[in-house]
Amino acid sequence: MKPCFFFICFVASISSSSSQTTGISPFAQYGMYDTDSIKPEEYRQRRAAVMARMDSGAVAIFRANALARRNSDTDYKFRQSDNFLYLTGCEEPNSTLILVPEGVEIDSVAKAAEILVVPPRTKSWSGDNLGTEGAKEIFGFGASGTPSIALATGKLKEFLARVLPTKKILYYTPSLPDILFDPVSERKFVTALEVKKGITEKYPDLTVKGSGTLVNDLRLVKSSAELSLMQHAIDATVAAQIEAAKSCEPGMYEYELQAVIEYCFTRAGCEFYGFPSIVGSGPNALSFHYEANRRQMWKGDLVVMDIGAEYHGYSADVTRTLPVNGTFSTEQKQIYDIVLNAQDSAFAEIRPGALMSAGGKRAMEVLGNGLVRLGIIKEKSEAKKYCPHGISHSLGLDTHDVGSRGTLVPGVVFTVEPGIYIPDSSSCDRRYWGIGIRIEDDVLVTEEGYRVLSAAAPRATQELEMLMRQKGIGNMVIGKREEPSGRK
Repeated sequence: MKPCFFFICFVASISSSSSQTTGISPFAQYGMYDTDSIKPEEYRQRRAAVMARMDSGAVAIFRANALARRNSDTDYKFRQSDNFLYLTGCEEPNSTLILVPEGVEIDSVAKAAEILVVPPRTKSWSGDNLGTEGAKEIFGFGASGTPSIALATGKLKEFLARVLPTKKILYYTPSLPDILFDPVSERKFVTALEVKKGITEKYPDLTVKGSGTLVNDLRLVKSSAELSLMQHAIDATVAAQIEAAKSCEPGMYEYELQAVIEYCFTRAGCEFYGFPSIVGSGPNALSFHYEANRRQMWKGDLVVMDIGAEYHGYSADVTRTLPVNGTFSTEQKQIYDIVLNAQDSAFAEIRPGALMSAGGKRAMEVLGNGLVRLGIIKEKSEAKKYCPHGISHSLGLDTHDVGSRGTLVPGVVFTVEPGIYIPDSSSCDRRYWGIGIRIEDDVLVTEEGYRVLSAAAPRATQELEMLMRQKGIGNMVIGKREEPSGRK
């Protein structure tokens, strides 16, 4: 049953005239400077879609992430919770979104269906925060004509104590790890279960359900505003791949390429990387999620660069494989071309109505045929031995994003990333030992078929070799790099 919306607009009192008279933009006075984020109306539409999915007599709670301690008095750089960000656009830690479709009384004259609870307005060593004033001015909570209000965090406890006893169902997923294990006491703490237990003990008539079921499928299809942010992250990642290719040379360390890559991210205004940059050379090219990036690269090595910038929460994920000395060997090129053909064959399967898995299935056939042709395997079904990972995953607020991975529809963004990895001592000609190659691109499903969003990053071996003849920011140094005398 889908309840209707009923609310009386609550009007908060803030002074917006001050920003107009002083010439300070509304964003700047709250320590915010980017003006290309998703607009409040789209967030309202998302919240309405979530409430339409909720059962009668239900309330949903979405928590922001808290600050996390790195060491001593230093915190990790803050990254907002995906679902909270998706529904609010708010980057404030320790905030809460509460959705009550039937509406809930705030005071004697106000009723709201969407309640954003944020820390009160303060000035601290780390800068300004929103407060309820900014939540209204920037995100529209409490704005005229909306079923919403912004409250300060001090009112959260009283508000929940008043609302939860009146509801039948609570949609809530705690922003905690599912399992904590202490090796000294050898005790395992299943935190999600403990939270659910605590809620049901306090509110025995309340059924607790996970909140992800309300949001995950909505996140699968990207709006035009989301695609714009994703394209920004992808363009920054493509620029990083190109600059890294121009910079790569024997004698460099993997972390030097990482520095070039992440400089390009920051230079494009990206706040984060979507995942730790993978720059794996030589034997490290065979490790799918290698992150140390400490090895020195030598002539004859391949280097796999699996990287992705993150912009306003949205991630890219693009992989290229390069010959460190700028020229593929015969064997490296043979394997590379098989992977490239597999990726092209997967692209050809992408269209509305197709299964996301169809491209991966086709790619594995091409990989198998190519490896049989080179004598590396006897049957194409053995290809999984040298490509044990999946070919595609959804992309969005998470690098491995949520949502159904079934039938494709326009607006879905996902990766296509075949690879071949041949460890030393494999049962094939040793000429191919140690070769690890992956090619990955980000693809949008369109009404007509698909569009490769990362197509500006060269893929063919000839294109890469030509690109590597140029100089990049990473190798504009005085003197010649020396390779170490011993190789291991």
